[in-house]
Amino acid sequence: MLSFITFINRSGTVVFLFLSIYLIEQLDFSKTQIGLVMSCHGIGSVAGAYVGGWLTDRYGYYRVMFWSLFLVGFLYFSLVLVKTFSVFCLMGFLTSLVGDAFRPAGMASITAYGGEEKQTRSMSLYRLAINLGFGIGIAIAGFLAGIYGYHALFFMDGGTCIVASLLFIMVLKDKKEEGWNAKKEVVEDENILDVPEPVTTIQQSAYKDVWYLFFIGFLFFNSIVFIQLFHTFPLFCKEILDMTEEGIGALMSYNGILICIVEMPLIYVLAKKRDQIGWIIWGVVSIGLSLLIFNVLGFSIYTAVLSMTLVSIGEIINFPLASSLALGRSNVNNRGQYMGLYSMLFSFGMIVAPLIGFKIAEDYGYAVLWYVMGGLSFISTVGLIALRKKEEVAIA
Repeated sequence: MLSFITFINRSGTVVFLFLSIYLIEQLDFSKTQIGLVMSCHGIGSVAGAYVGGWLTDRYGYYRVMFWSLFLVGFLYFSLVLVKTFSVFCLMGFLTSLVGDAFRPAGMASITAYGGEEKQTRSMSLYRLAINLGFGIGIAIAGFLAGIYGYHALFFMDGGTCIVASLLFIMVLKDKKEEGWNAKKEVVEDENILDVPEPVTTIQQSAYKDVWYLFFIGFLFFNSIVFIQLFHTFPLFCKEILDMTEEGIGALMSYNGILICIVEMPLIYVLAKKRDQIGWIIWGVVSIGLSLLIFNVLGFSIYTAVLSMTLVSIGEIINFPLASSLALGRSNVNNRGQYMGLYSMLFSFGMIVAPLIGFKIAEDYGYAVLWYVMGGLSFISTVGLIALRKKEEVAIA
């Protein structure tokens, strides 16, 4: 049920994939301004990941997940009214602050609902819901944007968030992990407005786990490359490959559908392998190659399909194993910290990636941008190889 609710939510979370096209075509923003809007969204994401992790450790995942979904829906509705650069920056920050508080809470809930013995496969099921929702939602979004305009996407996004929040509270009860330290027990008909006393015992701070901090740092470079998929890549398809919104939606949908088909059976096999960080490294390499091949094979729709295939393979290998590694290093009392840091690496990437991506694209062109992304992937790969030699990591 958690995965089904996540599927409903993610099927509408498509606004920011088309936002760069909307801002440049409808509101006449420059690429630099678009980069700043996206970076404000990233700053809010960092704050949301931190706040979401903190609230999850103190009050549990359940309340954080509900209020994040419910409130962000109304924020998406309000984006229809925003026309100016400064207000778009503010709203980009607020929507991601509220919306991304969901991410560490959602990841922490996986162990509560699925159990520690199934956490890698549970994470894959959770990601399957995310990607299936993304795959279906982005195809619908491309159609809506092309036929009815971009405002339809804001209503689609807000509506699915609110529906998901209401479904969440109706069908799922708060299920505490054994050892969670809230002193107030949750009864079946408890109102989620009642706040339990906060957790007071935190063991092994994630911020003192040096290996994990380096691991997060090297994945950060990979995140900058991957996040181009959601920011500069759709605009590249529109401007350089001359694709329509429907075509871009179909291409991005291919990413989600491919992941849905391949990820769970592949992760079921890889989760049993000893050298899982080695597979994470191969995922980083695949994501880097997905953009670099445009400079090798040329700027064409055929190359774009191959690029999407490579980034999908990299995503399938990389992210479930990396998030499972983060879960495996945590315990019941500091899980919010570990998953908060893991979420924050993508959030910081969402600040840096659009600034770098749109600035380079505007000043030097997309070919230079793809070379820079290849260089960042190389740094990430070398760093993770060094970490692999430092410590043997067991993933649950």
